[in-house]
Amino acid sequence: MKNKRPKIPPKTQVKLWTLAAGRCEFFGCNKVLWRDDLTFSEGNYSNIAHIISWIPNGPRGDKILSPKLAKDISNLMLVCRDHGSLIDQKQNLSRFTVELLRTYKQNHEKRIMIQTSIKEELKTQIVRFQCNIRGRRIEVPFTDAYSGIIDAGRYPTDEKGILIDLTKVDYSADESFWKSASVQISNTITRELAPKNDGDAPSHFSIFGLAPIPLLIYLGYCLGSGIAADLYLRPHSSSRWYLNDVKTRHQIRIKVSRSNIKSKSKKIALIISLSGVADPGSITKGWPIYNIFISRPNVDSLKSQKDINVFRSVYRQVLAEIRDKYGGKSEVHIFAAVPPAAAILCGREVIHGVDPPLFLYEHGNQNGFHFVLKINNK
Repeated sequence: MKNKRPKIPPKTQVKLWTLAAGRCEFFGCNKVLWRDDLTFSEGNYSNIAHIISWIPNGPRGDKILSPKLAKDISNLMLVCRDHGSLIDQKQNLSRFTVELLRTYKQNHEKRIMIQTSIKEELKTQIVRFQCNIRGRRIEVPFTDAYSGIIDAGRYPTDEKGILIDLTKVDYSADESFWKSASVQISNTITRELAPKNDGDAPSHFSIFGLAPIPLLIYLGYCLGSGIAADLYLRPHSSSRWYLNDVKTRHQIRIKVSRSNIKSKSKKIALIISLSGVADPGSITKGWPIYNIFISRPNVDSLKSQKDINVFRSVYRQVLAEIRDKYGGKSEVHIFAAVPPAAAILCGREVIHGVDPPLFLYEHGNQNGFHFVLKINNK
């Protein structure tokens, strides 16, 4: 007579579904099991799999443990039907060991517990922006961003966040690159921030970006300042992202200088020198010029949120002064040598439709600054 699989008690099934949040516990799957992905028909599309088989001669079976753990929740995994079949196939038994499947189960249930236990105000939507810079491949791995927000005491709203990935767009100095890149940024942000059916919307951003400065400014502009955000810093020689450098109590001191401000030109140069000296050369001849600078610019000039807030205050004051002094028809031409976080802030702090339009310049290796993007058209 064929052995009959023991029936799992209803209370145990409910508890397992709760611990797994109704999702497949196989590593990397996470598939919703109460709805069909294709038709969206609701139902039970799960399989309760045994880590140690309920019979000794079954997959990963054991003479003593099989009968003992046949109904024990510690030995049960909630999986989709595909992965339930996969782990029990004879040719896969050496790969999907008892130890590995226990790890899958424990990690999945631990992640669900963390996600459902955190306070709403500690949740954040991770935003990653990566774009090759002059042929150099740039990446912002999710694991690095995740480590950064955990160190800061926050937790991700989901497992993917928002990724703007331009690493497959070939960098060039011509107009087509900047147009294509800006369209992809805008389209991604518009799509990701569109109202969801469940009404859920991000209440906080954690932003990680490595890209040419004009594109970082444009990213900040597209995200806007309506949703609170942390702008993460990364030392030039490290892959670690952080909000505050715990090794220093340094606070940046920013200065502002003005020249030729009585000029009647509607083109105003805003030169920002934080990570290096931004020199637009003869481009700004005859224009009013505002300089935001520190005495010794360097790539790691910003070391804390206090530094970012100091820069925000100065930058916002200068934009307001330009707007009030030169009127709505003025143009602000930005020449910036700044860390990525400062570039993103430059875009976020622009008041849409109120501040003058911004003309963004990229610094070439040999040819100096050249115009690439315009934002905040009225």
